[in-house]
Amino acid sequence: MMLEVGAVSSPKRAAWLAALFALVALVLRCSTFGNPNLGVDEQFYLLVGQRMHEGALPYVDVWDRKPFGLFVLYWIFAFFPDPVLACQLGATMFAAATAWVIWRLLRDCTQPQGALLGGLAYLVLLGPFNGFGGQAPVFYNLFIATAAMLVWRERIAPLTNRGVSRIDVAMALCGLAIAIKPTAMFEGAFLGLWCALGLWRQGHRRAMIGPILRWMLLGAIPTLAIGAAYLTIGHGDEWWHAMVTSSLTKQVRPPEQLSFLSFALAMRIGPVVLLALWGLVAIRNERPLLIFLGGWLMAATVGLLVLLSFFAHYALPLLVPLSVAAGLAFARGGAGRIGFAALIAVYALWYDPTNFTLSRQARTEMAQLSQLAQAHDRGRGMLVFDGPSWLYAMTGERFLSPLVFPQHLNSEIERNVSHLETDHEVDRILAGRPGVVVTALSPRNEPVNRYATERVWSYIAANCHRVGAITLHERGDEAAIGVFGDCH
Repeated sequence: MMLEVGAVSSPKRAAWLAALFALVALVLRCSTFGNPNLGVDEQFYLLVGQRMHEGALPYVDVWDRKPFGLFVLYWIFAFFPDPVLACQLGATMFAAATAWVIWRLLRDCTQPQGALLGGLAYLVLLGPFNGFGGQAPVFYNLFIATAAMLVWRERIAPLTNRGVSRIDVAMALCGLAIAIKPTAMFEGAFLGLWCALGLWRQGHRRAMIGPILRWMLLGAIPTLAIGAAYLTIGHGDEWWHAMVTSSLTKQVRPPEQLSFLSFALAMRIGPVVLLALWGLVAIRNERPLLIFLGGWLMAATVGLLVLLSFFAHYALPLLVPLSVAAGLAFARGGAGRIGFAALIAVYALWYDPTNFTLSRQARTEMAQLSQLAQAHDRGRGMLVFDGPSWLYAMTGERFLSPLVFPQHLNSEIERNVSHLETDHEVDRILAGRPGVVVTALSPRNEPVNRYATERVWSYIAANCHRVGAITLHERGDEAAIGVFGDCH
């Protein structure tokens, strides 16, 4: 196959591989299509995007700490008749495009086999790290990967209009990535530093201040523009709190939980790290490439560590530089092909792309939950305290508070992280006497906000009837979600 690919002209080869990556991405992810409960984060982002069409303003009418750029993406997906499928197809195309960029970057560094397998490795790795849906890095990884490709291709260019223009594009792409997830700033900062050092090495020491300031501005423009817009409409405080203050005040998880999460993530990411190290050792005599990839990996790692939590999807940004480095190992003939086969075999333990059952179950279970909630609401609204937030979209129920994402109410880690005092919001919601409450029969997230949990269950006991419970099946987990309705 690779001989045939290499035999055609370069534009045709690029188009052929774009189609190949799109096909592989579809095959690996199609079992998740149409699943309205694919991930707690994605369904909430899509809910926000949907309500933005109805006039809801992020951080004011519905609160979260994610940047506005991410909600713009989901606002676009919410245009479509089936927003769930639109989001999942959009994420698939972003993933395929990122794999193509990885191939394009590796094509400048190694043999065709390594470039092809490096791109495919990225697609294989997304599922095991819970990137099978619309997590933020699935989208912004494309911008960071493209920026890295542009920067690397200018590694030996003198300070010319063409070269600086390409780097300008790279810094603007980093700005878009930051507007989707702030931790992308570390990778953007590394790429900017690499370019600045390139100017220094080329002897442009007096002329480098201007380009550096321009690159910094290009990286900051999207975020500054959004902040200025919120300030103009009188909600600058809410935006600043969501973007900055909330991240500084969020509680750290208990040590035993952090230890478990970090160990689990280390076990999961270990195999591809070993392959990446093999690739870096293979280029130990190619100092510029070694430093570039090593620096990129360190920057992405810093972006993971500052989160002070180690869920599998937090490692998604690392998959781009890891796939590039692993591609250098995959280029080593038969040994490289064996390494790629081992990667597929190992990560099949964490993700089965042939499991269509979960999506079918999720559609049925979510429909049942929605029907129960709608049938037993006395018109005073629904509170999803510990359950799937997409129920608000399925039922058309209004938000009872800006704290719509269930963990913002039920989690001790998220307590008082927003500009609203959590316990007061819980009291205010319950004072409005919601007609139906949806919550897990056992807490799904530890540690829980004990005050909020006790208040909600006291309200249920005093005012509501248990009208049903549906077991929601998710990847690697299941939870019984109770519907307590006809509340008086």
